[in-house]
Amino acid sequence: MTLRSKLSLAAAVTLGLAVAACTTTKETTVFVPVVAPTPPSSLTPQPVMLFNQSKEGRKLFTLEAEFPYCDVETGKVIVVPRWYVTDFASVPWYGQGFIDPQGPTARAAIVHDWLYAVGEKDKRAEADAIFLRAMLKYGVKPFQANLAYQAVKTGGEKGYGLPGDWRFIDPRRQAVSQPPPFAKPRTGAVRIMPRCQGFEALIQTGWRAYPLPKPVIAAPPPVTTTRTPMDGVKERLPWGGRKQK
Repeated sequence: MTLRSKLSLAAAVTLGLAVAACTTTKETTVFVPVVAPTPPSSLTPQPVMLFNQSKEGRKLFTLEAEFPYCDVETGKVIVVPRWYVTDFASVPWYGQGFIDPQGPTARAAIVHDWLYAVGEKDKRAEADAIFLRAMLKYGVKPFQANLAYQAVKTGGEKGYGLPGDWRFIDPRRQAVSQPPPFAKPRTGAVRIMPRCQGFEALIQTGWRAYPLPKPVIAAPPPVTTTRTPMDGVKERLPWGGRKQK
């Protein structure tokens, strides 16, 4: 390669670098809010939270999160929504000694109270039978489970479908009565899954029968910054290239 050719090549490379250096760049900054993922519901949570209210001398309880349950016999998926208030009032006084707020009987009682609060027509006997099966599933001794079952079967009729049992309270705002999240349904089941096949897998996906409203996040608008090669030169000049405030 001759000297002239080498000089021409060097000039071309220099010109290309100069053109590249004069390219204007744009950068857009977009605010992306990060929302923590919602963990899947547990099949056997301790869903009750004691708070400072009572009804006819009985302590009230409310759910911190929705509570899913599936009855194998009927295939009914029953999901009690969060903030639902229960006092185990559908259980007569002679059976209340077996409703332990800290034990497995409580979980079955929450499902039972929810079915009683909904008050589906001609389904009280089924609700009582679901209560019995739920107690046995959650580890209640058969003697205790049958005693509680006989109690609700014999004396629970007056507590079925009472309007006053359709209550929802946020335990952190006990003075404010929360509006029901939806109108009272005709049935206490949200779906049917024969023999509850696939129920556990469904819950583990994070499925919610009553999805929580998504929080509204006020994200700032995108900011676009345009820079040219001369910006760096101006910033190094004595009089500066940035506006002084």
